[in-house]
Amino acid sequence: MQYISKYRLDHFAVVLILIFAILMSSGQLLAGELDCNGVSVWSASQVYTGGEEVQYNGNKYRANYWTQNNNPEQYSDPYEHWTNLGPCGGGGTNQPPSVSLTSPANGATYTEGDNIQIQATASDSNGSVSRVEFYQGSTKLGEDNTSPYSFTLNNASVGSFTFTAKAFDNEGASKTSSAVSVTVSGSGGDSCSGLPQYVAGNVYSQDQEVQNINKKYRCNVPGWCSSNAAWAYAPGEGQHWQDAWTYLSECGGGGDDNENPSVSITSPVNGSTYTAGDNVTITANASDTDGTVSKVEFFRNGSKIGEDTTSPYEINWVSLAGNYSLTAKATDNDGGATTSESVSIIVESTGGGGGDLPKRLMVGYWHNFNNGSGTLKLRDVSDKWDVINIAFAEPSTPSGSNMTFTPDPAIYPSIQEFKDDVALLKSRGKKVLISIGGANGAIDVSSSADAQAFSSSMISLINEYGFSGMDIDLEGSSLSLVSGDTDFRNPTSPKIVHFIAGAQTVINSFSSDFILSMAPETAFVQGGYSTYAGAYGAYLPVIYAFRNQMDYIHVQHYNSGCMLGLDGRCYSQSTPDFHVAMAEMLLQGFPVASNPTSFPALRADQVAIGLPAAPAAAGGGYTTPANVYKALDYLIKGTPFRGNYTLINSSGYANFRGLMTWSINWDIANGYEFSNSYRPYLDALDAASIARIASEEEQPVSAVDKAIGGYPNPFVHGATVDFHVERSGYTSLVVYDNVGKRVTVFMDGVLESGHHSVEWNAGTIPSGVYFLQLTAEDGKVTNYKMYKE
Repeated sequence: MQYISKYRLDHFAVVLILIFAILMSSGQLLAGELDCNGVSVWSASQVYTGGEEVQYNGNKYRANYWTQNNNPEQYSDPYEHWTNLGPCGGGGTNQPPSVSLTSPANGATYTEGDNIQIQATASDSNGSVSRVEFYQGSTKLGEDNTSPYSFTLNNASVGSFTFTAKAFDNEGASKTSSAVSVTVSGSGGDSCSGLPQYVAGNVYSQDQEVQNINKKYRCNVPGWCSSNAAWAYAPGEGQHWQDAWTYLSECGGGGDDNENPSVSITSPVNGSTYTAGDNVTITANASDTDGTVSKVEFFRNGSKIGEDTTSPYEINWVSLAGNYSLTAKATDNDGGATTSESVSIIVESTGGGGGDLPKRLMVGYWHNFNNGSGTLKLRDVSDKWDVINIAFAEPSTPSGSNMTFTPDPAIYPSIQEFKDDVALLKSRGKKVLISIGGANGAIDVSSSADAQAFSSSMISLINEYGFSGMDIDLEGSSLSLVSGDTDFRNPTSPKIVHFIAGAQTVINSFSSDFILSMAPETAFVQGGYSTYAGAYGAYLPVIYAFRNQMDYIHVQHYNSGCMLGLDGRCYSQSTPDFHVAMAEMLLQGFPVASNPTSFPALRADQVAIGLPAAPAAAGGGYTTPANVYKALDYLIKGTPFRGNYTLINSSGYANFRGLMTWSINWDIANGYEFSNSYRPYLDALDAASIARIASEEEQPVSAVDKAIGGYPNPFVHGATVDFHVERSGYTSLVVYDNVGKRVTVFMDGVLESGHHSVEWNAGTIPSGVYFLQLTAEDGKVTNYKMYKE
């Protein structure tokens, strides 16, 4: 250490004291406070990199690494996005707004069905209030950006509720009001005086009555009634409470002499099956022995879908694909109410929501990051792909349930540019799905609150970006079977039960053209054949729950260990046998270890295979095109390749859907081997039928002259092909031979409107009939036949 004289130390100390005294006297900096003058206020839309500083809610933060839309206050724990440097001091620092609830009054009481108006006042001493958000507990109800700030909670249910309001100012600072609690009581009915309150784990006998959430229930299945799993069997609250209990009535404080009405659903009958889009008429009989029926309300999976006040009591509901429990609730003139026994119905999809998907699919994942394979904009994705999966939507916190997605600013500096490219791909007839999870995006949806957070965030993302559907690519700890969960048809594992509930809410929020796909790993699906525990088989309940709504599934035939086929042999990845054996397990169905029943077969058009696009794209499982052809020929056409696995259905599965790859980016890095190899193969499977349609045209040049024509026809060495583009946009012009194999691509991109010509140098192709297929911006397809002598 270098020697410093006492004089120099004393002199240095005096200088420090003087500086500190000046700052203190000027009011610029107090003990423990930081100078935030000139430091920008954090913005959710701004991208920050490591080392950048912001101020937020009176504190100063430093970014630890790249971050966007990660609130510094919430993401400042150790090793997260931000470091909290301490409180800001000095003049000019933004002060958060003030906010308080003015209605309802704390302790107010309401009656079931009332509308509760929540009102707040908010002000900002050094700016303006940009918005006020209203919360029930931690759940956001809505927001208002103009004074007077209010939100109305309609048709309140029985229970206790806590409300808060959170005000934001023009610089992003926020403050939450004090909480206000209210109680909503039942509207009348039977008294529950003397009935025991339900307690999870207590022993209940057959037909014993209890009260819970201000309602009366009767035990049907003592073993389930007495379960410790309140999340599953708590009457009126658990996911499967109707398996254990029968709802009897509301608990009312008065009207002891009133007899509740009776009600039952007469149509549809239990077990009825419908097709998505059908108009389902729900009819109920209701009567009251000591008064009149004032109304009958109808519920689908617990959510009200309508009511009728006159007999015959009925409503019409336009169905969406799914499994539903229907109930009717009759209320009499004294407020007494009774809910009917439930009726279960199944609404099947019409072959999946993506009704306009091609018969054969080639699906590829697009990276929202650079992992060494390179990046590209969506507009530059080849026309060879039918479905583009955006990888990935991930939870906002590790293993969370609130899903987020923001385009990588290194690829898309503008979010609007990304949205425009999604719309562009869709205008070309492509489907753009948001994929959830991935290898690094484990989620945890293990409660009703998690399911709500998952569904609301996914619905918001899909609407914001205009995605065509959702791809479920859950890996790692996202799905897991707990001990005692032994029936994929009736799962009890919280992560599975609540994920299914959340995903169903997402699906129900969109129209019938919403696309649902899945990309599980082999252990999560075929692994259930040998072991049903933990990750093994954990996807089976999800697939089973959505079997009538899922458009297709492409299990990842990579990063897999040796897997048992239906013949009891263990097959290794990268081989034709592996692909055939794993695919036929889904096409035939298979026994599930320790389960009471076998997993049912899926339709052939619901099954595809997932493959790596290059050796570097996965840890293992890359398969050469020659071996993939062998597997597909056997699976689809029944053409054997002398492997070890023998198809149970020896003729193959003609409607097998196609292929998926990880990824479009890796395909480009590998010289387009995947797309150039398998697009022609898939096209050739059905192009023969296209050729037959075209060959039936008696006039090769007729009314379609305005769209496409060629001369000379017949030709010897070459020809000129003329075609007309009616509207500027994406155009493709492809040539097929008479068995539907793609011969050449003249055009695959954006063209201006007007007349165009291409020269076809066909000297090396054999003589015969060829079919030209012109696809326009609006998706219109025109076929034209030419002959080579």
